[in-house]
Amino acid sequence: MAPTTRRNLRITPPPGPSEGQEANTVRKTRFYDAWDREHERRSMRAICRDHDITEGTGRLWKKQREELGSLAYRHTRKLSSNLGRRSKVTKSICKMLVSPSRNPVRTQPFDAQIAYHKIPVQRRQLMKKLREHTNGGQIYKAAFVKKEISKKNKDERVSYGEEHKDKTVDDFWRYIFFTDEAHIDPTAQQAPGVLRERGKRYDDENIAERGERKGVKFHIAAWVTWDAKAENLEFYHDEEEHEEQPPMPPKPRRRPKTESEDEYQARLMDWEAQKPHKVDVKPQGNSMTQKYYTERLLPVYIKAIKEARNQEPGSWVLQEDGDPSHGMRKEGLARQLKDLHSIVNLKHPAQSPDLNPIEAIWNIIKQRLRRRIFYSDEEVKEALQEEWSKITIEEVRKRISDMPRRCLRLTKNGGKPIKTVLW
Repeated sequence: MAPTTRRNLRITPPPGPSEGQEANTVRKTRFYDAWDREHERRSMRAICRDHDITEGTGRLWKKQREELGSLAYRHTRKLSSNLGRRSKVTKSICKMLVSPSRNPVRTQPFDAQIAYHKIPVQRRQLMKKLREHTNGGQIYKAAFVKKEISKKNKDERVSYGEEHKDKTVDDFWRYIFFTDEAHIDPTAQQAPGVLRERGKRYDDENIAERGERKGVKFHIAAWVTWDAKAENLEFYHDEEEHEEQPPMPPKPRRRPKTESEDEYQARLMDWEAQKPHKVDVKPQGNSMTQKYYTERLLPVYIKAIKEARNQEPGSWVLQEDGDPSHGMRKEGLARQLKDLHSIVNLKHPAQSPDLNPIEAIWNIIKQRLRRRIFYSDEEVKEALQEEWSKITIEEVRKRISDMPRRCLRLTKNGGKPIKTVLW
């Protein structure tokens, strides 16, 4: 029998760990030492077999050391996510906080909500658990509406919704000229925050009222329909405010026979003191007269309606809001001019910008303008016209086609303001 030599003796290693199982640092250290000593004369497979690991694991460890250096010698197991104490913020608490009916302080900062509900955690931990247990619940901007709608106007809005909820674009909405005048306010307010879940900004309970506007500088008007829109904006009453000196009272005349020079000078000083101060004169626009509207803007709308009638006969109607200058409440110049050209008005409920698609177009333009910087009034005018020209018919149609859904929503929410991504 041939003598046994080391060269022809094959040692079978004991069963090793399954592929993919992580080893401790002792085994990795021994593997690295063996590789450094023997890699020039032995294969990777042989070295891995001696250390009871798979060849794939050996190559992975070698790559880790090349990338991490000495850090590769340490444990690389992931820590358990179940370690530590259980959080005091439960899923039910998070659901309560984003509930409009159960959390009356949703509009307050996190610290105030923690104090109100006596939650024994810090703000950072609460924010983390809200992300974990709700659909991205955080304090986001509230959706703005102008102001609370009166009971009478809510009833009118519900009636409007009942009347028009079943009307389609083809038989009704495409034949409406939606018109409006907009006022560009550089001091527009930012919306407040409200604690809510992601995707619920436009729910009725997440809509806040917008405060009074100040600093209106530009007044614009335009119209849109399903198939067209005004080519240019109408800028009206955008003259600069100026000061005027009211008339002076007549200068006192001297009475040489009855008063001395000192007495006359005293009367003259009293006259100077009574001199009225200059007053600011604001051009019309914030409160447009019916005469101005009839002469300046209404002819623009009438001309557009006539052109639409020539191209496509149909029951074209004009939508205006309830501004007194539009002549919707009583007979006047505006009503006379409309009757002269057979213009029919669509009855539009008061306090309802959410039922006029052109209001949504104004929102688009104002949002785009916020990203720009201007150095003169002329630049603002040019930018307004530029952004209006960029508005596509597809954008207009998307908002007009939303009208049936809005009318249906009015019948269900009791006439409350409607706020969606569109406007």
